Amino acid sequence: MAQAAIVALAANAVVLSVQAQAARGGIRSFRDSETSATGQLRVTGVGRTSSLRVAVTDIELPRGQDSDLQVQYDKTIRYDLDFSDYFNPLPNSTEMVAQNRKDQAGRQINYGAWQQLGADVIVKGEFENQGNSGNIRLYAYDVGEQETISALEFTLQFDGPEKKIREVRRAIHNFVDGMVQKYDPDGFPGCAHTYIAFVNAQWRADSGGKKMKVHEIYIMDYDGRNIRPITQDRNLCLSPAWSPDGRKLVYTSYRQANPDLYVYNLDTGRIRVLAAFPGMNSAASWHPNGGSLAITLSRDGNPEIYRINADGSNPVRLTRSRDVDTSPVYTPDGSAIYFISDRYGAPQIMRMAASGGQPSAVVRSGQNDDPAVSPKGDKIAYTSSAGGGGFNIWVADLNGGNARNLTGDLGGNCEHPSWAPDGRHLVFTHRGQIVVMDADGSDRRYITSSDRLPGENSSPAWGP
Repeated sequence: MAQAAIVALAANAVVLSVQAQAARGGIRSFRDSETSATGQLRVTGVGRTSSLRVAVTDIELPRGQDSDLQVQYDKTIRYDLDFSDYFNPLPNSTEMVAQNRKDQAGRQINYGAWQQLGADVIVKGEFENQGNSGNIRLYAYDVGEQETISALEFTLQFDGPEKKIREVRRAIHNFVDGMVQKYDPDGFPGCAHTYIAFVNAQWRADSGGKKMKVHEIYIMDYDGRNIRPITQDRNLCLSPAWSPDGRKLVYTSYRQANPDLYVYNLDTGRIRVLAAFPGMNSAASWHPNGGSLAITLSRDGNPEIYRINADGSNPVRLTRSRDVDTSPVYTPDGSAIYFISDRYGAPQIMRMAASGGQPSAVVRSGQNDDPAVSPKGDKIAYTSSAGGGGFNIWVADLNGGNARNLTGDLGGNCEHPSWAPDGRHLVFTHRGQIVVMDADGSDRRYITSSDRLPGENSSPAWGP
């Protein structure tokens, strides 16, 4: 079995190491020298017709059994495959268990037997524990072509059982994302390796000892696992947004009794002020090159859109209106900004060049908020009251055409859409919980709950 790469993965509950971030953001395309499989896929999910059936075998543990690792391995890889929309993990039948043992005994894969069992793809794994480190080797095989799709080895470092499971999960996420990239027509990797930032609100004592609804920033894995706090301001922290490299979060905090903008560095755990002008400093969005941000400032009176360098210098005003302009977001190529304005009465979605200038209305039906541009640059998602039924998540073309309500059956209270980096999934808030779904509104999954994290959750931001 070929070993195509060795990727060091490491993660900490709050401060993410540089190694882990590199692995998380560095899913690469498969090269022809690593696999000769052509990656034929029967299209499924959003615009597809059927997914590849995957046989997931039990992970091999040469140095003894580890029931918890076996269970977490199986749950994680099956969830990742299923969530991708490209793969359909098959139940691990007794016939499959028996066939896997025959493959192990003969040290080769009987593709014909697996085809008879209904598998299009086989995924196998091995884990070798070496004290406080270990190697996990993951393989994927195309049954019809009788070829290797992927063969990867990940070297893991851990200091206990919980850390080991986290590292195994990260390896699996990266492996499955590489499989997705092999089959995605646009070459986008999957999103299993990503994090979601969000706001959690609970009644607590604030920094002055007074009881109030405290809002803090949290992050979690894309499937809702490993929830951990980022801020501890004991005040109002709002509107997190990821830097393009996934190493920083910008957010608004009232920690100094004024809505100011701060940047949290996930590699170091350090926080710095981005903007603290008199009045409102809020609703920041990173330019795709990471060198600047679009933000909302009210230092000149009413809230306006500004561009500011990533170090907080050189704020440049981009809008000039007597009304409220806020919530700017860049298009993936950085050429334009979508934002919210009430210059036509109710809040509407506007578009302007990234350098400023005369904006044009994109969505004017109902009250609208939270614009988010797809990473593929072809759609916008937003919150809207159009059509009645409360606030829902809508998706439209960049010019506002072909608008569709994705959550009309949920009875409203749906807000804050954010795209996954694969452009095929969305996260949003529904009645105080975080929900992920396919970009057509199907396959909704609630990834937070009050028993896992008390309080109300909002403003999810899907990381790169």
